[in-house]
Amino acid sequence: MTAIALAKIEKRFGGQNGILVLDKLDLTIGEGESYVLLGQSGCGKTTTLRMMAGLEEPTGGEMTISGNAVYSRADRIWVAPERRPIGMVFQSYALWPTMTVMENVRFTLERGRTRLARAEAVARTRDVLEMMQIGHLADRRVTQLSGGQQQRVALARAVAQQPRILLMDEPLSNLDPQLRSDVRGEIRRLCKNLGTTAVIVTHDRDDALGLADRVGVMDKGRILQQAAPSDVMSEPGSLFIARLFGEVNTLDGHVAALDDGHAKIAVASQVFSVKRQLWMETGQTVVLGARPLSQSFAENGIAGTVAESHLEGQMRRNKVDVGDGMMTIYHEGTALPVGERVFVATRPEGWMVFPTR
Repeated sequence: MTAIALAKIEKRFGGQNGILVLDKLDLTIGEGESYVLLGQSGCGKTTTLRMMAGLEEPTGGEMTISGNAVYSRADRIWVAPERRPIGMVFQSYALWPTMTVMENVRFTLERGRTRLARAEAVARTRDVLEMMQIGHLADRRVTQLSGGQQQRVALARAVAQQPRILLMDEPLSNLDPQLRSDVRGEIRRLCKNLGTTAVIVTHDRDDALGLADRVGVMDKGRILQQAAPSDVMSEPGSLFIARLFGEVNTLDGHVAALDDGHAKIAVASQVFSVKRQLWMETGQTVVLGARPLSQSFAENGIAGTVAESHLEGQMRRNKVDVGDGMMTIYHEGTALPVGERVFVATRPEGWMVFPTR
């Protein structure tokens, strides 16, 4: 069953001739799915989320939630936010600073869409706070909490309303790296345990990989590619998408030969065998790309000299000049001397090829 469907959604700021933010966007999200909108600032992902919530009104197209129309320009339909079966977690958390943790959650149950009696609201609040492992903080003011604890309160407040759909705008951006990883796992477990449909906006690759059943990569108001995050990472549709999922070593080359399933890509004096793509033509200029690898120095690799070697986390990050470009390689152990001759090896299946723009 479809939880959310957007058809030809358009959004302009500043009137009919204003700035186009969403360009006839089509998007379908399944019931119980965790869907991540990934993209750089200004790509339209937060605007998309706010329109699902009813906080922004589109300027064209149609939108349904759980099969019910919530927006249609043609039929003049617009359903207000409080009438939509959604909960939302804002990037800023949007907690009431003068209230305790208990009051922040309980208030939305008593005064919001659910309109519960005080006793029922208190009981549900306590259950949700225990589920989020912050029951012991119920009587503290939110200003006395850490960032991670405030994040849990914001999630608890949204979950307590038992929404069919949970919308989250950069929910982890204010957390430090270790806490971010922990809360990422908690959000995913929570959504799966409750069977909640989750739509999450982020610019962070690790959030997309850790939270999504399916990720949609956005740019200029459109979705460029959507699939399971592992599929988008291993087979990105463009160099732009590949770079959103991490650093990419690139070399300029051309298609030297094609056969049934493979292509020969020539880079200077070397030839690499890669998976053939439908768009490839003999003689076509291309960009050959690969992820930086660890422990990837080998005698049969690409020859180069070390230009830089320094510690990054638990690994050494090396910039290697291979003549036709600079490649990044990671390894364990002591730093490599600048100027040392090395051979950079990349697995044949690790190469990605993109047409030259």
